[in-house]
Amino acid sequence: MTEQKAAAAAAIPTGPQKMTPSEAFVETLAANGVTDMFGIMGSAFMDPMDIFAPAGIRLIPVVHEQGAGHMADGYARVSGRHGVVIGQNGPGISNCVTAIAAAYWAHTPVVIITPETGTMSMGLGGFQEANQLPMFEEFTKYQGHVTNPARMAEFTGRCFDRAMSEMGPTQLNIPRDYFYGEIKAEIPKPNRLDRGAGGEQSLNDAAELLAKAKFPVIISGGGVVMGEAIEECKALAERLGAPVVNSYLHNDSFPASHPLWCGPLGYQGSKAAMKLIAQADVVVALGSRLGPFGTLPQHGMDYWPKNAKIIQIDADNKMLGLVKKISVGICGDAKAAAKAILSRLDGK
Repeated sequence: MTEQKAAAAAAIPTGPQKMTPSEAFVETLAANGVTDMFGIMGSAFMDPMDIFAPAGIRLIPVVHEQGAGHMADGYARVSGRHGVVIGQNGPGISNCVTAIAAAYWAHTPVVIITPETGTMSMGLGGFQEANQLPMFEEFTKYQGHVTNPARMAEFTGRCFDRAMSEMGPTQLNIPRDYFYGEIKAEIPKPNRLDRGAGGEQSLNDAAELLAKAKFPVIISGGGVVMGEAIEECKALAERLGAPVVNSYLHNDSFPASHPLWCGPLGYQGSKAAMKLIAQADVVVALGSRLGPFGTLPQHGMDYWPKNAKIIQIDADNKMLGLVKKISVGICGDAKAAAKAILSRLDGK
């Protein structure tokens, strides 16, 4: 932890305190390590905006809110932290829908903060009134709607926790008049999951398949990047002597300089990668949901191996076997699972 972060953590109030809802909101952002937000300033959140800077948070202005959403997505992917986007109620928020959808399919922990029409004018055609929760319902893992100013810190903290635990966007919807007044609140500490390697039986089954494999191939996906598992993927590939192909749009999931690297699958992918995986008898999809666009035929080749055993490893259990039929599904962290399989192959 840097000195700046340590100082910020030390400054976070502990125990119930008297404060404004805006202060509860900003203190919870600070507790979650937020230092940068993207958006366009609007009257809906002027009160908390006044204390962003003293809390060490800068609002990075954009020309259009869609750009802010994409910037938050990219920021989260590069930093491993939350990406945060905020905008004016109504049109400022609706401009972000496409960017949040992109973050959803990329499993990016973006928090979109959506101030909305004040409670006393809802349903009366209040200023830029729009029903903001349904806009994002399909593309968020969780939607927190602040139902009372006293619950500001609670809902804010939950949105940040759920974005990281479920690896996807969450929405924090706040009636604009709920930033004002005085409340008694306790700033919640961030709650982060410790992801494991997966179930013992599934790990054993995977290791058994790989021990008997004649031509295994590894697909290195986005989960390898998010889980910082590139070294573990390399170690597993070297132990198996297995060529490694990248999943679509995740060329950073395995180094091109490595002798076992063969290029990406999917749209406009590598012919070499496709020809190799077509010969596989066991495929390890490490941190990949095996999406249809990333495995579709290309260059006149329907290369997906029809008779191969498929081992899929993903932190989201709902992805296991969703697109491709699998032999073993491991719900676990890519890094921990790769290390656990390697340990079993080495008889440890």
